[in-house]
Amino acid sequence: MKLNRLFLFFALASLAGLLSACGAQPATNWPGVTTNGELIFLSSGQHVYTVQASDGLEVSAGTRFPLEADANHSLYAPVALGDDGLMLVGNASQANHDLFAVDSATGTPRWTFSEVKLPWIAGALTLDGNFYAPAGDGNLYSFSADGQLRWKQELSEHALWTKPVTDGSSVYLATLDHVLYSLQPETGAKNWQKEVDNGIVGAPALADGTLYFGTLSGTLYALNAQTGDILWQTQLDGNIWGTPALDGETLYIGTVYGSAGKFYALNAQTGVTAWVYEDEGSIIAGALVLPDQVIYVTEKGRVQSMNKQGVPVWQQELPKNKIYVTPIQIGDSILVTPMGSEFLMVAYNFTGAQKWTFTPAK
Repeated sequence: MKLNRLFLFFALASLAGLLSACGAQPATNWPGVTTNGELIFLSSGQHVYTVQASDGLEVSAGTRFPLEADANHSLYAPVALGDDGLMLVGNASQANHDLFAVDSATGTPRWTFSEVKLPWIAGALTLDGNFYAPAGDGNLYSFSADGQLRWKQELSEHALWTKPVTDGSSVYLATLDHVLYSLQPETGAKNWQKEVDNGIVGAPALADGTLYFGTLSGTLYALNAQTGDILWQTQLDGNIWGTPALDGETLYIGTVYGSAGKFYALNAQTGVTAWVYEDEGSIIAGALVLPDQVIYVTEKGRVQSMNKQGVPVWQQELPKNKIYVTPIQIGDSILVTPMGSEFLMVAYNFTGAQKWTFTPAK
């Protein structure tokens, strides 16, 4: 898959358009979701909504950002939550490219960064009170909580689409340029960089000093986080878009395999496949691991539960919907964010029964 075709990914209206079409950006994209365990922050369209995790009710329309709908706002990246109720979100609009730091309790901007002239696509990372924001101009920017630019590091000739991850001592960022970077949080200096076989869309998973990630060629990698050395690599069927989910010594990842998908369980130490389950829908998002099951979602609107041996447990179908966002566990709920539905979010219990849905009040 060539890089120029990948830029349709951001403005995805359908997977068919993502993989094969060319043309202007549609106005929609999948939503971004962040939670603090009690509240859900949903970036969708022209607003960031604040929703109670317990019942799916919006805290108050007065907490929305912005308070009034604005055609110059296109907010889809998951917000980064900082200290003192601060949340950071970038504008993906073609007309406005601001990065906003917003008081989550009031929906009021505290500061705005306007120097980037391309859309903000990826979510930002929060570490030690600072923000690390990947931008559409190929730079990673670091800001203090009060909006002071600490540093910027040029990492790509193209937009950065992937949220950084950290182990507390380094910041790791994947790019569509086939390169994974390790950076020093204080200065942005590069510890190392590793070129792989294709573009990386999903953020790496990081555990016990190992980075796990996949590429658009379907190669799943394990890298030593300190050195960047490849520990193993495994070729899967299809393209990998999501972040691997780690459960002890097992990795779970889905692929886009033509118009369908494959869901894999692999040994995290060796990359050897334990089992694979074929699905009729493409699997873009990462999986959610629970104690006795693992949940994945598909482009055809299926929420699928599997046991750890690869046997289906339950499923929910959301007809005429597409799901591209990794499910989230919040307490005893599984949160799913479909596209094309009359509601923006739906919560299920661990047996697949629906608990609530969220539709914004007008």
